[in-house]
Amino acid sequence: MYRAPGGGAVIGGGTGLAVTGADIGWWLALGIALLITGALLLHSHRRRTVAAKKD
Repeated sequence: MYRAPGGGAVIGGGTGLAVTGADIGWWLALGIALLITGALLLHSHRRRTVAAKKD
């Protein structure tokens, strides 16, 4: 959680994204891209681990 200076209120969730000035669409696109990248990296790591155990 982030406390905005002088705001007196804790900012979290969707409100915190609005403080950055970016549209929610960009945050959604970034989140989806990061999820896909993480899934691909996890998949390749598991594939290499299984291949190394077979050798």
